Amino acid sequence: MKNWFKNNSESLAFKLMGWLGAGLVIFGYYLNANEFLSSWIVWMLGNVFVGIYSIYKKAYSTAVMSFIIMGMNIYGYLRWLS
Repeated sequence: MKNWFKNNSESLAFKLMGWLGAGLVIFGYYLNANEFLSSWIVWMLGNVFVGIYSIYKKAYSTAVMSFIIMGMNIYGYLRWLS
């Protein structure tokens, strides 16, 4: 029984990074719906965290998607500035 817990445990830091990233992405949607410029930065950070967590979990398709969306966040932020 001990080995099952040991093999299925993951770093608390990575677990928190995944949850923080998901929370930031959701909060970014709220900020964007209310037309806050900061939504793009919040989304970008959220996608970075989700991307790193996805690499850690070997979910490479999700990691690629997160980093592509992060690029779109940068583009959106720059468009809102102009």
